[in-house]
Amino acid sequence: MTNVFKVRMMGGALGLIAVFSAAAWAETPVPADLAQQDAYLDVLPKVEIPEDIQPIPGAVNEEFRNCRANWPAEYELSQKGPEARAYRDIYGFIKVRNVVQTQDCSCAGKVASWEEVESLAAGLRRAKSVERLTWQQTLEVFEASNALFPIAETMCGGSF
Repeated sequence: MTNVFKVRMMGGALGLIAVFSAAAWAETPVPADLAQQDAYLDVLPKVEIPEDIQPIPGAVNEEFRNCRANWPAEYELSQKGPEARAYRDIYGFIKVRNVVQTQDCSCAGKVASWEEVESLAAGLRRAKSVERLTWQQTLEVFEASNALFPIAETMCGGSF
């Protein structure tokens, strides 16, 4: 049996504290009402997490950095430029979500589809009404991926 891991919960209190503490200098204002905030958080994909996180029997863990030959060309190209940080946040979330959901610790499980990255980026741009994503718009994505990494590492029995 699995619990539905809702990313909106992860961005909850900690995300709001970060937004409020950064409000004076943030590029993007805090949503005026909760409905607007919920619409934004609904853009983020939901992740199902096993109730009892255990190492996957027989899993062969391949560290992501050793999968460079499989990285999408767009990933390397996105490491520079105005949206580099946002794309790293999004890619990090999608690759770790894939491992948790598929329980595949190999390069195939850890290398994310760039189409999924672009789809989430487009949804975030629409939800935040911006043309260019910054770390402020992907903060919840970053926090969600950080929460998933220890789960993936436990499942895979080694470093991501």
